[in-house]
Amino acid sequence: EPLSSTGLRVLHISPFANSSWTRTDGSFWLGALQTHSWGNGSDIHFLRPWSQGKLSDHQWEQLQQVFWVYRSSFTREIREFAKMLHLDYPFVVQVSAGCEVHPGSPLKSFFHSAFQGSDILSFQGTSWVPAPDAPHGAEVVSKELNKDQYVKDTLEWLLNDICPQLVTGLLEAGQQDLEKQAEGSHVPVGWIVAAVLASLLLVGGGVTFWLKKRSWTHRSNLE
Repeated sequence: EPLSSTGLRVLHISPFANSSWTRTDGSFWLGALQTHSWGNGSDIHFLRPWSQGKLSDHQWEQLQQVFWVYRSSFTREIREFAKMLHLDYPFVVQVSAGCEVHPGSPLKSFFHSAFQGSDILSFQGTSWVPAPDAPHGAEVVSKELNKDQYVKDTLEWLLNDICPQLVTGLLEAGQQDLEKQAEGSHVPVGWIVAAVLASLLLVGGGVTFWLKKRSWTHRSNLE
């Protein structure tokens, strides 16, 4: 769905060629403006002079560590789900997550995941929910994910605390660029998603959300 200029969306794609080869790439978008890139095996890179927002160097360092743990953990667990559900390789897992911040209105956060381009589940409120008409495997995955309270708490924290803090800082620090963007032609979010997915698929290129308890220390340092 369309995202306003006061919203941050993280797009993430993970192609799994077989049981031993995969990669993960992503990008951050503030409205229709890309602010960060996240290449396979690398840290999150700033694409704008103001991409750090109002987060400190220390906060960004710790957030980078959380993302590293996330990436290594979900790769391992996706393979376990593939084995459990007897999935055929190759396949692609996609994620769209973020939040919208509007003064005077409740925060709107979202986390949607797709398998082979079709919605399979999302995080709503405090739990994982299978997408309407999703295959039975989505219900199995949701039940497994809902058993881990720590992961759910961590995701709530990222979506409801860190995301709006980052959005607010980006809106303030990047005001001039964002105003120029608003004066130009609108780029549909669908085009952004298509462009990102196409470019990532060209280089060969998830969903699991098993953020292991190793990230607890990093989370505490960010709070």
